[in-house]
Amino acid sequence: MKLRGKRTAVAVASALIASLSVVGVAPAANSADPSSITVWMMGDYESWPGAVTMANKEFNKKYPNTTVVIEKQTWADHLTKFEATLASNNVPDVIEFGNTEVTKYAAAGALADLTSYKAGMDNSKTWLKGLTDAGSYNGKLYAVPYYAGSRAVIYRTDMYKAVGAKIPTSYAEFLATSKKVQAKYGASNKNFSAIHMPGKYWYAAMSFVYDAKGSIAKKNSAGKWVGNLSSPQSIAGLNRFKEITSTITKANKSGTEAEQWNVMASSGAGASYSNGWELGLASGGNAKLASKLSAYPMPSVTKGKYAPAFLGGSNLAVPAKSDAVALGAEWIKHYVSAKSMTYIVTEGGALPNNTALLYLVPPANKAFAEAAKSTWFVPAAKNWVNVEKAQVLQTMLSNIATGKKTVAVAAAEADKEITKLLTE
Repeated sequence: MKLRGKRTAVAVASALIASLSVVGVAPAANSADPSSITVWMMGDYESWPGAVTMANKEFNKKYPNTTVVIEKQTWADHLTKFEATLASNNVPDVIEFGNTEVTKYAAAGALADLTSYKAGMDNSKTWLKGLTDAGSYNGKLYAVPYYAGSRAVIYRTDMYKAVGAKIPTSYAEFLATSKKVQAKYGASNKNFSAIHMPGKYWYAAMSFVYDAKGSIAKKNSAGKWVGNLSSPQSIAGLNRFKEITSTITKANKSGTEAEQWNVMASSGAGASYSNGWELGLASGGNAKLASKLSAYPMPSVTKGKYAPAFLGGSNLAVPAKSDAVALGAEWIKHYVSAKSMTYIVTEGGALPNNTALLYLVPPANKAFAEAAKSTWFVPAAKNWVNVEKAQVLQTMLSNIATGKKTVAVAAAEADKEITKLLTE
């Protein structure tokens, strides 16, 4: 899952970027020449140049005659390009995937099994569960956790203070606090939301579902994936989402969370359930407003615990057709090492791929670091991408939020569609 808009404000000098790649024409990634390996990554690596330098330095201690060629990719076309390389047998040796993209290629046999390399990688025992699950298929590791981003409640401290509220420690307290904020500020602004919660915000809604011990889908007794949104546990979570959209938000019941930071910046909401990078945008550049913004993990229905947050981020894989699988895995090992990961956190502001280094996260983002400890992830079904493309969850949630359909009916219809798409 790509983290839309992350680190867009970071600029890196062109000379520095050039230093991360080979000067001149690089040999084909799958050529017979063993003098180089090719790494495909999104441009976020430019935000943590220290990590790249560190990884290359350590890699070259073992392979001094092998040059690492980094080729910057874009989220818009990287999968199309990758599939073209699979057809031409000219694959990169390392490739970055958004975490929801891995399963499709792992299931198809397009990625090398990296399970045997895991034990030799730093902090692999404390890798974030959401990223580990994202890179795993049928009990094997196909893509190594790279970096993460989680969601937490960004809120107006002044508004909470005005209603005498502290940081909620349970869903019940969260709802009660939000109702107080809605009553106070919604009285003079009919469009005000205690929390901005659009009807199609499935990452938020599924947090409530998983907090209630429900799930999007599960394997049946025959080992087939089937929809599970109609289970009593999932229904309980969906009812909480319905409760929020009915009482403490004026957000578009058929809209998405796109650019929700603008609502916060315009004082149109007292809170939003947002990615960590959105905290820097929620003030709209207003220093006075920025000083009033803070964050806390979405509280669980169980007092003192957090609702699982969807963990966005990336994973690194080695294509099965690479003629340098061992070298690709070796480079990944150094790129996700504790030394390199420190740069990813301190230079780039991302969350590390493991819990052991969460202490490096600055105080302003501690809530997002805490939220990363309790996460959920989409079903590890090879056809999951079909569900996302069909926007099954968004349609279900919009029908629930608008009242077009009851929770039970909308969930049953979604289950039927999910089961069909996962078994096609």
